[in-house]
Amino acid sequence: MATDRFSDRLAAATYEHDDEVVGVFESDPDEEETLWLSARLFRRLTGVAGAYELRTLPMLGGSDPVRLDRHRCDDLLDELTFVAERLNDPLAASTAQAIADYVAIRTRRPAWEGAVTFEGD
Repeated sequence: MATDRFSDRLAAATYEHDDEVVGVFESDPDEEETLWLSARLFRRLTGVAGAYELRTLPMLGGSDPVRLDRHRCDDLLDELTFVAERLNDPLAASTAQAIADYVAIRTRRPAWEGAVTFEGD
């Protein structure tokens, strides 16, 4: 079987101009710090998380906005680590790391009582 026909799935350039994206933000998607991710790469994470019957990451896979409070953000950080460790996929790992970095900045603030919203196109 020739697996090289799927090699574009592991090339970052394949996803650079995706029209379908997922926004990760605190209050408004127009915030300067909003994280924009390829929805196809994001679905890799949510799909694997669903297969492992995790709780938080799979619920982010739909098109409706989902807001996570501090407790759910902490759960998400653990789930992102779990999923990324199981994949031999640098793009999925870098997507998981970008989300983890964004969320961790907020949860490390002692008085932070906000929420992080995930919203697809």
